[in-house]
Amino acid sequence: MSALWTPDFLDNKRQLADPLADGVLDTLVEKTGKEAAMALFEELTRNVELPIKGRFPEVDEFIQSTTALPSWADPDKIALANRFFTDHGPKLLILLYHKSLPTLYVDAKGAQVLVQTGRLAHDEKTKNVFARRVAETGQFLLDVMHKGALSPNGTGIEATQKIRLIHASVRSFIPQAHWDATTLGRPINQEDLALTLMSFGALLLEGLDTLEIEYTKEEAEAYIHHWNVIGYFMGVDENLLPASREEADKLIRIILDRQAASSEAGIILANALIDFAKSNIPFERLENTSLYLIRYLIGDRYAKMLQVIPQEGCIGILVPEVLKKLFNLGERLENKVNLPMNLFIDEFSKIATKKMVDYFDGYKNRNFVIPKEFMKAWF
Repeated sequence: MSALWTPDFLDNKRQLADPLADGVLDTLVEKTGKEAAMALFEELTRNVELPIKGRFPEVDEFIQSTTALPSWADPDKIALANRFFTDHGPKLLILLYHKSLPTLYVDAKGAQVLVQTGRLAHDEKTKNVFARRVAETGQFLLDVMHKGALSPNGTGIEATQKIRLIHASVRSFIPQAHWDATTLGRPINQEDLALTLMSFGALLLEGLDTLEIEYTKEEAEAYIHHWNVIGYFMGVDENLLPASREEADKLIRIILDRQAASSEAGIILANALIDFAKSNIPFERLENTSLYLIRYLIGDRYAKMLQVIPQEGCIGILVPEVLKKLFNLGERLENKVNLPMNLFIDEFSKIATKKMVDYFDGYKNRNFVIPKEFMKAWF
């Protein structure tokens, strides 16, 4: 598969988005007017459930046509990926916020659309808007990783359907005058979607490696396979779904070598992420933990692109090393006595995940929701 990922191939993918979902939006706009895209965006982002079932035949047809697993999906690998996430979920949530999202923000072209849509906007409500978006990202991870998430009518499939319609509405309402498709590619295009998919998959595995958390090759391959299935539901071109962990790592490097750069949008997003972490994932006694951890996990080169530059000195060295020791202590104790995770999960991930549970989204009028199976395993 990786032999396909040439510069010309990826350049072409930047001009391709999601024809199926875009067709739904085009039809709705044609029937109900240009304001339909923004209205649909607001409705989809405000409601937890898919709010437009039964109202538009085009939407119903889209939903019905995007519920079946691909023929190549392996139920055993999906089940193993679920068990893997159950074992490491709190750590993966921390890595999502401190490695995956910051890495996405160094994709300078892809970062533009996040700012332009206004969901991560730059008005007086920026902090609240961004808090919602970051919480939604973590919620999406939980929605697609629990047992049964990818079964018919599962929360994982519905979550991907919503996101595809949200992306299509974004592409529809961004004014062409404010978006240079020749330079940037189409908003939320296939290359950017592929990198986003990798951020939930291989980048999180890379974060576990950095923290020296052990897992098996079989678990890694199952986790990549699971995210390939989610990518299929997300409308990602199957030629951009890596056949292995090794190929997933390669795709990340290829895209970042092409797209990583400092940008105003990336810096805005990184600053908002750090503010969010301080407000909603406060790490007691270590005020700038998120700042140090982001730099440690994404590396100095990318951190400088985002202007994530904490003060030099002993703290910057000690914080990630102390956290790594805590992670590994929890892992060793678990393996040694073979007791439930909730007895020995490291304090860092446990506190941070509980803080996320306390996050309340006034826009949707709901709390951050952790599936019962994860609550039982983690707490």
